[in-house]
Amino acid sequence: MLLVAGNLVYDWIAGPIEELSWDQTVWPEEFAAGLGGNGGTTAYAAARMGASVRLVSGCGDDAHGRLCRERLASAGVDFAALPELTGETAMTTGLFREGGARALIHRPGVLREAFQNTPSLLPYGQGVRWLHIGNPFAVPGLRRNASRYLQEARDAGWTTSLDMGWDRNGEWMSVIAPCLPFCDLVFANAAEAEHLVFDEARTVVKRGAEGCSVGGVEVPGIPVKAVDSTGAGDCFCGGFIAAALRGLPPLDAARIANACGAQSVSAAGATDGLLGWDETWQTVFG
Repeated sequence: MLLVAGNLVYDWIAGPIEELSWDQTVWPEEFAAGLGGNGGTTAYAAARMGASVRLVSGCGDDAHGRLCRERLASAGVDFAALPELTGETAMTTGLFREGGARALIHRPGVLREAFQNTPSLLPYGQGVRWLHIGNPFAVPGLRRNASRYLQEARDAGWTTSLDMGWDRNGEWMSVIAPCLPFCDLVFANAAEAEHLVFDEARTVVKRGAEGCSVGGVEVPGIPVKAVDSTGAGDCFCGGFIAAALRGLPPLDAARIANACGAQSVSAAGATDGLLGWDETWQTVFG
C-alpha cells in the first residue's frame, strides 16, 4: 500500500481566460470543480492506476470536504483524516489560459493546523510499503515534520519519496535538506529542481510537455492539446509510484507517469482527464 501525506484542496478551475477586467463578466468555455491539492491529487491518480492507497491529510467538516472524500472514495482511496480539525476545507480558485498556464488563489483553511500535532505517521501505516510526501511547502505542519516522517518510514523498511513543490517562503533547502537522507526518490519540476541539491540518480525532474528525466536520462513526453496544467505534476507522481509498485523499472514508470500528466492537462481540473491502468498502458506500450 502507498501512504500519501499532503494537502487536500477543493478546486474551482475555469478557462481559458486571457485577461480580466474589474466590473466585467467573463464567460469561459471550461469549468471544473472538485478534488485537488498535491496530496489529494497524487493519491487519486495512483488509485486510478490500480494502486492501493491511503491518504493522510486535513479535511474540513464542510460540504467541500465531503465532496473531496466522495471523490477519493470513488477511486478506492482510503482517506484517514487527521483528528481534531474542524472548519473549512482548503480551497483554490484557478484560472487557466490557452495552452494550459494557470494562476491560482488559495485559502488554506484547516491545513493551517494539519500535521501540527501529528508526531508520527506510523499509526496510519498498516499494510504500507511506500510513503510519499506531497509538497511539504504547502502545509506548515509538513514543513516541520516531513523529515521525521520520512526517517521513521525508512526505519520501518518502506520506500520513500517526496514531491518538492514550490516554496513561496524561499526556505527551500533548509526544509528539504533534512529530508534527503531518508528519500529514495525526489520529484521536482524544472524550476523547483534549480533550488535542489541532491543525488541526480535519485531525482525525477518533471518537464511538462517535454516529458521528464530520471537519474539524468530523458524520457520524452506524450503530445496532447494542453487545456489546463493544474495538478498535472501530482498525477505524474501518482502514475510513477503506481507503476513502480507494480514492479516496472524507473524508465518505464516514467513513461506511465508522462501519460498520466498528459491525461491531466487534456481536461480542465486536476483529475477529470485521468484514465485507468489498462487504457494508460495501451497508450504507452500498445
